[in-house]
Amino acid sequence: MKILFYNNHENRLRAAWRILIFSVLLLSGMLLFSVLTSGSSAFSIFMALFIVPLIWFAAKKLDKRSIRNYGLSLSGSWVRDFAAGNIMAAASMTFLFLISLTMDWVRIDAFQFHFDIQFISGLLYLLLLMTAVSVWEEIYFRGFLITNLKEGLYLRSWGNRGAVLLAVLISSVFFGLMHSWNPNADWASTLNISIAGLVFAYPYIVTNSIAIPIGMHLSWNFFQGAVFGLPVSGTTFEHILMTVDVTGPEVFTGGQFGPEAGAAGLIGLMMLLICNRVYLSRFVHRG
Repeated sequence: MKILFYNNHENRLRAAWRILIFSVLLLSGMLLFSVLTSGSSAFSIFMALFIVPLIWFAAKKLDKRSIRNYGLSLSGSWVRDFAAGNIMAAASMTFLFLISLTMDWVRIDAFQFHFDIQFISGLLYLLLLMTAVSVWEEIYFRGFLITNLKEGLYLRSWGNRGAVLLAVLISSVFFGLMHSWNPNADWASTLNISIAGLVFAYPYIVTNSIAIPIGMHLSWNFFQGAVFGLPVSGTTFEHILMTVDVTGPEVFTGGQFGPEAGAAGLIGLMMLLICNRVYLSRFVHRG
């Protein structure tokens, strides 16, 4: 019976149980912080703070591995990749916005930026919030989940590559389903965000680092919501640089959910994939 739970050769619990324990602890934190914050934006900040000791616990007690194996390492290459991820996502979202403007599917109502303490502090808080979202989601879905899934799914018949592909697919579907609870979500948004999970996983698999995924996640959300005033996964914000009126067909714009629910999101993700291919072909390094 013990063999079902414990791997004597690795001297640790089997991958399925490690994933279950970590996920239950994470879900418990989500439920607790949801109640404490009454569903406010502070929830994501609490989650980012919570996942730091949680991933340390996973490394030391559950997985018995270095925390670097989750793609966390402050080095020169890590910072460079993080910056590259931000630049690629910012460029992709800017391209999408310009397409929408050219097609007259998005109209700029007003530019809101002004040197006011309340506005600047609100914008900085929004940046902090989106950083927190990117950090905790990428640590869990890419760093922890893919790492453990590929170990648990390994079979000689399909080898390491098959295990990695299955791990990426499962974690990405889970990533999409998690966002299906967001306001105005539908099957298209869930599918597109699952595809986003695949795109975010690509640089992680190549570099063994979550630097690029965190950077992409952060600037995709920040430029979409704070800079261009579009909904981010069904959520809108107050302190933004411009207000816009989305008039184009929902099949492209994604409507009230935002680009991730439409063809615009798919175009942006394909751009990110191409940018990653170019960047990684020149600066590829394995962590």
